[in-house]
Amino acid sequence: MGRLFNECRSRTGESRELPIITLLGRRGSGKTTTLHWLGYLASNRPNALYDFASAAAKRPHEVAARLALGLSYRFPRQPAVLFPRLALGLLVIHTTIGLGGADPGAVRAELKRALRQAKESTEAYERRNGAVEAFGVLQDLNLIPLPGANLALKLVQFGLPRLPVTVMWRTGLSWYADGPNRPVDALVRLNELAGSEAPQDREEVDRVLCGAFVEDLRDHFVRHRRDKQCVALLDNIDVPRGREFLDLLVRVREANTALERGHDPLLVVATAANARAVPGPYAPDLPAELRIRAPEEVSYQDWRTSIPRPASTTKWHWYPVRLRDLTEPEVTTLTERRASALVPTTPLIHRLSYGHPWSARVMLDAAHAIVVERGGGAAELRQILDSPAPVPGPPEDPMPLDAAARRYLLRDLSEGQRAALQVCAAARAFDSALDAGVLEQFDQLTKDTLRRDIDARLWLDPPVPEDAGTRGGRGSGYLEYCREEERPAVVLQPWLRLVLLQALSQQPPDAPSGWTTTHEALRGWHRSEQWPRRHALDARYHALALNELDRTVAYLAERFHELPTTDQWLYELYAITAAPMRVPVAPSGPGLRGPTPSDRVRQLAERLAPASLDEHWSLTMLVTALWLAADPRNRVAHSAPELNSTIAAMFHRLAALPHSGAAGLLREAERYEPRP
Repeated sequence: MGRLFNECRSRTGESRELPIITLLGRRGSGKTTTLHWLGYLASNRPNALYDFASAAAKRPHEVAARLALGLSYRFPRQPAVLFPRLALGLLVIHTTIGLGGADPGAVRAELKRALRQAKESTEAYERRNGAVEAFGVLQDLNLIPLPGANLALKLVQFGLPRLPVTVMWRTGLSWYADGPNRPVDALVRLNELAGSEAPQDREEVDRVLCGAFVEDLRDHFVRHRRDKQCVALLDNIDVPRGREFLDLLVRVREANTALERGHDPLLVVATAANARAVPGPYAPDLPAELRIRAPEEVSYQDWRTSIPRPASTTKWHWYPVRLRDLTEPEVTTLTERRASALVPTTPLIHRLSYGHPWSARVMLDAAHAIVVERGGGAAELRQILDSPAPVPGPPEDPMPLDAAARRYLLRDLSEGQRAALQVCAAARAFDSALDAGVLEQFDQLTKDTLRRDIDARLWLDPPVPEDAGTRGGRGSGYLEYCREEERPAVVLQPWLRLVLLQALSQQPPDAPSGWTTTHEALRGWHRSEQWPRRHALDARYHALALNELDRTVAYLAERFHELPTTDQWLYELYAITAAPMRVPVAPSGPGLRGPTPSDRVRQLAERLAPASLDEHWSLTMLVTALWLAADPRNRVAHSAPELNSTIAAMFHRLAALPHSGAAGLLREAERYEPRP
């Protein structure tokens, strides 16, 4: 991402087109943090930050005025960026003097008088307070702490001392000339439009002033050599009316291109959590059908080559980039910065959150409280989702971590959508829940919009391969070639799904939206005769979620001898034992100390599958251990998860049986054995 930013910021010999870089990411993915980091990179050149979510909706020309305030900050040994055209236009639309007179000379005199008064009041304020320079360093341009004048007039006032009024007047006035009409007539017309409530008149005012803003930037960079473009950092453009300024900027750029004017030097980097709020090239089977680049793929040249020739729409101006989640080494780095004692918790934190930045940070805080402050260990860490965690924004009272995650991550959804999504979490593939009819108790609007909104909020991901890597062993994706059934296109992001399943497990099991009711409905749908063989594993998956361990072991024992290769059997074994567990088998009691991992496996097997233990002891223990290990809440937080030794031992026992495909089973056992 930094490479793309620097490529676009660097000025070459001639002006060039610039993309509107849009950072997309689900809530909590670090969009604002990334924006502030880019602001740091650009801090020695003109830059401005504006957050559309931090204040009431602003009209496009008001956003332009706030950006101009930041971009006009004075840097040492660099000429300040001035906005004479925008300043004059803002003064005209906000002035209370009468501009409707027939005498153009009188109108000009009134405007010049207003400009001088603005200059004089600013100089007086500057002498009294010495605060003119201080306002420019404030990066949140929604909060300019200067008393008195309207924000638009502040721009005029702080622009005026840098140039004589006559120069400001001549430069600003000449731009407003419109064909045969005199510039003063254009300003009078602008003043009249500003007093109108008609939508088309308001749009015209915004268009003219945003055009003035862009022209001021373009003209300054033509007259002064610069090595970097100026930067506008726009946060949360997906809020209501957040796109209006950027849409107008695109229109201004298109108009300037048609008139063969030079390109403006404004690099825009925006953020959004809703992909549907962002235009861009069409791409089926991607979030919101929007072609989105990964940070590792982006470059200025990639954007240029993606522009269609000829361009039938203006969507090519946008360059959507999806922020990725953190890798385990990146989570380790965050952990080391917090406390070295927390490093062993990294695998657990990453496996739970799948690298979601906000969730990883909150869990890191919880782990710090458990391990460092209270001196807890692995047993206490199994209760990490019950740890208190704050939710950003009201209400700020701490709540259990899983509840805090649900409230924060899904705050953009309606109450009905959140409840429906909780039910959908029971399905392995998200679309299966919709197709199986488990949402019949919800209203039609919720059913119609849930898939669209979850997709737009970027909570649907490609499925994670089920194998040793998801159970605490080594290796991932090595069994994918064995699958015969169609792989789910998208699934809920695993961390979000886990906290939703936790909420589902807390409902009465037999309620219309309860655990038992939902999994039985999904199992019945997958068993339906109208569906081909590819749904058989999903039916077994939901049967295990209903604690039918005996039947699961019997099925896998039969398939152990039927399938032609060990890898095909392993694929089915892992696919079925990925089933969610309603109540994780965590030790309880004083100090949360409990039985050993192998004891926990045996106790669960004795309770749910006594017949299978008598007939298929090794297989029953293996299936139970893998089912437990699939849920990271049942594993300790270090590089050798506690269930690995039990899993490896059971694979070795199976390899000793006749006709067992011993080589494949021994190879799988090695994936769970410790290495130096």
